[in-house]
Amino acid sequence: MNLNVILAIFRKDLISSVKSKNILIILLTPIFLSIIFNSTVSMTDNIVVPIAVYDGGSSTDFVEYLSSTGSYDIIITGSADKSEELLYTEKVAAIVFVPEGFSADIENGVTPSLNITVNPYDAKSAVFLQTYKDIIMDFAGQEYPVHVSLNTLPSDLQSRFSIPIWVMFTVIFVGMMVLPNTLTIEKEKKTLDAILVSPASVKDVIYGKSFFGLFLTIFISLVIIFINGVFVGNFPAVLFFIVLGSTAFTGLGLLIASYADNYSSASLLSTICMAPLILPALLADLSREMRYASYLVPSTYVLNGIKDAMFNDSGISDLYPELGVLFIFNLVVYALASHALKKKRHI
Repeated sequence: MNLNVILAIFRKDLISSVKSKNILIILLTPIFLSIIFNSTVSMTDNIVVPIAVYDGGSSTDFVEYLSSTGSYDIIITGSADKSEELLYTEKVAAIVFVPEGFSADIENGVTPSLNITVNPYDAKSAVFLQTYKDIIMDFAGQEYPVHVSLNTLPSDLQSRFSIPIWVMFTVIFVGMMVLPNTLTIEKEKKTLDAILVSPASVKDVIYGKSFFGLFLTIFISLVIIFINGVFVGNFPAVLFFIVLGSTAFTGLGLLIASYADNYSSASLLSTICMAPLILPALLADLSREMRYASYLVPSTYVLNGIKDAMFNDSGISDLYPELGVLFIFNLVVYALASHALKKKRHI
């Protein structure tokens, strides 16, 4: 391994990226989207939503009715604080505070109030929002039986919950778009051939390109975390998963570029691959089939690792399944990229 060659490739790509409008757009896109992010998740039938319920009085009949509908997995808590803790650690998608005398007020024709808070970044909360009003009205037997106070997470907590999604998006988007751009442009300009017939080895090219992509991906991820102010949880473990995820998708981008003949084909392949890599990880909780599909993509393990480290303060020793899968994926993808570049050298 020639360190000078690796650093020279890195410097050359860094200078080229500053001058390239395409790469600058790629780098700025995840930052821009993370700031203006406001999306909804498609509804899926037959989803059991985990919710926490704190009954402030004698309304056990209402709590039992919620459980009997089959729509919710009820966790009964002993305090409002415990309910909020379950929401903030993503154990539940919503919390319901039942005030004292709630059931009695309905029986007496009085319109009580019900306080509900949802986590908008939990996919199952969309299902909860679709169903809760009908269930409450069915219980009360009235058209407008309850004044519902529906809340979402405070703005600082919304930023916290969105960060793992945007970091995952960044490592996929930048890793799979920047490397195909730089490598295929060199193919088209024949500069890659010059590198491969120089003293630089195939490994030098892989290390140099990967170092460049890794640097950009980690830098953009840290910028997103910084602008949202969410250095929380076990941050060394968060950073470790950012690095490991960045190497994985940088390697995948390098692999795509190794087989593509030009930038257009590489960009098309990268774009086609991104949706199957992103969606199963985001929608894994919405159905059994989607959950099984999510096990097949590395983005799931990046997202779960960052979420557990950030929200549950999990350490490296707690996340060895995710780490093992990502290590194996890295070994496979870089071995394939090395094989592709070796074939290129001998042509």
